[in-house]
Amino acid sequence: MRHSIFITLICVMAISINSYAQRRINPVETPATQTKAINLNPKDTTEVFDPSKMPNLTHFHDEKGNVVYVDTITGKEFIDSTTIKKKNEIVYPLWDDVTIGLNIWDPAMRCFGQDYGLFDVWAELSFHNRFKPIIEFGLGEASHTPDDNSYKYKSKIAPFFKIGANYNFLYNKTKEYQFYAGLRYGYSSFSYEISDITINNPYWGENYTTTIPSQNASVGYGEIVLGLKVQIFKQLSMGWAFKYHTILHESKSNYGEPWYIPGFGSRGSSLTGAFNIMYTIPLSGKKIATHHSQENSPSEKQ
Repeated sequence: MRHSIFITLICVMAISINSYAQRRINPVETPATQTKAINLNPKDTTEVFDPSKMPNLTHFHDEKGNVVYVDTITGKEFIDSTTIKKKNEIVYPLWDDVTIGLNIWDPAMRCFGQDYGLFDVWAELSFHNRFKPIIEFGLGEASHTPDDNSYKYKSKIAPFFKIGANYNFLYNKTKEYQFYAGLRYGYSSFSYEISDITINNPYWGENYTTTIPSQNASVGYGEIVLGLKVQIFKQLSMGWAFKYHTILHESKSNYGEPWYIPGFGSRGSSLTGAFNIMYTIPLSGKKIATHHSQENSPSEKQ
């Protein structure tokens, strides 16, 4: 009898120890992390189970936010792959498109009394509809007389160049709208002169005039751009942009600093704008469905 009781106790202890070892939670990675189901057999991703049909299940969230189911009898764990966060896939191709634009901000502002600026054109290459290097070329001139008529500033027509890049925050969304920020480096070499400079002499009560002869200048400046692009019809778009700019370097002159800089504007203002008319040329023969069209028709590609 004693031997029977002893053997029975040993069997009970062995079963308890084995059960305790099986209940320990050891997180494991299974092929379920790469499928859209919860896999029961790690070697067969087609074999799945329904958590509602297994009453011995509990679950927790791991450090990645995934839902992990635990069989409290066997201690096995299964990751619910439907809760795994997917990486943001690139929707548009590498060589996406080329956009050519015309900035008519200065011509429009001259209609409201601005006395400097002409126009500029630019070309932008799009990578994945996300990174957009850009080059600009334009012409500028100024003919300015202050309200007190104390002098006349004249800057002949001169070219300016800019190079930089934009970043589209809506790169995986529809192309109908783009919201972007960018950086530019601009440079211009030009000439200017100041005539009919009136100088008052309060001591003698007399006025006299003088002239600063034509001066050559070169200026480099930087810009921060924030803009919006809206598709109007097919490849035709329009958009606004606001610019903050500052002078980085310039040549020295014996007669002070130029009032106007082509492509930059007047020296006294650090803010300006742009109003662009754009035409986009697709580079990829295969049109990629936009985010909007994918939501409405997942199987349809434009």
